[in-house]
Amino acid sequence: MKSEIAHKIKHRKIPNNDFFTPEKLAKSLIKLVPIESTDIVCDNAYGKGVFYKNFPDVLVKQFCNEKMDFLKWHTKQTWFITNPPYSNLDKWLEHSCKFAIKGFAYLLGLHNLTPRRIEMCEKMGFGITQIHLCKVFKWFGISAFIVWEKGKQGIIKYDRVVWR
Repeated sequence: MKSEIAHKIKHRKIPNNDFFTPEKLAKSLIKLVPIESTDIVCDNAYGKGVFYKNFPDVLVKQFCNEKMDFLKWHTKQTWFITNPPYSNLDKWLEHSCKFAIKGFAYLLGLHNLTPRRIEMCEKMGFGITQIHLCKVFKWFGISAFIVWEKGKQGIIKYDRVVWR
């Protein structure tokens, strides 16, 4: 049964990018990011704004929503922190690497963290420094809040071999 559900999700014709993060979870995840009081933070997938609304008040806060497409955003930010749309994740990660000064922290389905994506970010100078696993009711599988930091050594070891 589970593999049938996963297959339907993976192969649907219209992506569903509307997985809204519970506010209490967003509050706890923001605390995991090494933000400093002089940083500029951006919720680059605003949705209902639970990340943006819970960024510390001392920070300069930015956001992107339906009217301001993140992939057309060309302003550097210290941190991007959000729950991004999974259907466009490769482009999203690549764009984040280009415009994040210190790093980005994203809530992803754990199965979206692949060696290819980790390697892509590492080649652009960003290593994973934290992973926090969590489960949100009605979301498929386990989620991971992943913190990538510029110039930092990643904590994950992987190989790109497809074993047979």
